[in-house]
Amino acid sequence: MTGYSDYLFLFTPPEHIRQEIARYKKASVKHIGDFGSMNSPAHITLNQLERQKPYMIDTALERIQGALQAMPPVLLHMDGFKYFEHLHSKNTIYAYIRSTPAMESWFGLLRKTLNIKKAVVPHIPVVRNIPETDFKKLWPHFHHKKLLEPFWIHELKTLQRETFGTATGKWEAYKTIPFKNTVGMAGKRTWKEHQQAKAEIAARKQVKLF
Repeated sequence: MTGYSDYLFLFTPPEHIRQEIARYKKASVKHIGDFGSMNSPAHITLNQLERQKPYMIDTALERIQGALQAMPPVLLHMDGFKYFEHLHSKNTIYAYIRSTPAMESWFGLLRKTLNIKKAVVPHIPVVRNIPETDFKKLWPHFHHKKLLEPFWIHELKTLQRETFGTATGKWEAYKTIPFKNTVGMAGKRTWKEHQQAKAEIAARKQVKLF
């Protein structure tokens, strides 16, 4: 150990959403070949802290754990695809998370609790940081896809890796904090509607994407 670690705060979507994103990754390989994030499981990144003393992170998480557990789970809505433009003619295609008043209010509270200064734009990367030539091949296939899926986030996950000597950049599970306030669930949706959405995803798995 070097005494310093990096930390990644994220959400992991439920299994049916992870499988759906994996299908789009697999379909993308047929058009552009292997790419760096093709085996990365679906996730929503919130914040990354680099070169931190583990005992300080432990202390901080213990201090805010109660406030996080007092938050309700949040209902998010995946709504089609968009993309980011990066430096050096690189692009990232991602599943867009629709903005709603309930979601914005919830994320505002989360940012305050975690002391995140920058804006948080929740999204699920599908094809990350690819050259412009590959992006131009792929984007027409994603552009008009109507991927409308609701899903719940019930917990915050923290990953850890050693700051130095991490050539592979491998992250390890560190701490999971559940959102326990089920009485005030943010963006409520009935169980029946949630089950119907899962059934629709299962039916679509038999259909070729592109």
